[in-house]
Amino acid sequence: MVVWPAVLKYEGDQELSVVADRHTWESDSDLHCFGFQPGDVLIDSAGQVFRLLSLRSGDTSLEKTEQTMRLDEIVEIIKAHQSCLGACCAAKVSFASVAEAISAL
Repeated sequence: MVVWPAVLKYEGDQELSVVADRHTWESDSDLHCFGFQPGDVLIDSAGQVFRLLSLRSGDTSLEKTEQTMRLDEIVEIIKAHQSCLGACCAAKVSFASVAEAISAL
C-alpha cells in the first residue's frame, strides 16, 4: 500500500512529479498518457519504491519492490530536481524524514 503523497521519478529525468493521493494517481490522465519506462518509479512517503506498469487497457499498476530509499537518497534526488528548476539554494536542502522531504515538494 502506498503512503501518500508520493513522487514520480522518471528514468533519465531529474524533474520529479508529486502525486498527492490515490485519487490523483487514478484520475490524472497526464500522469499516465505516455506510458512508463522500465526505470520509472513511484517513491512514497515511507521511502518504499514501486515499479510502474502500463496495462493494455490503458490503466496502470503499481508493483511494490523490495527497494526502499533512504532519506539521504531522497535528499539527493530532490537537490537534483531543485537544481534543474534553477533553485539557488538546492545544495543546502535538508529534511528530518522522507515524508517531510516529499511533502516539501
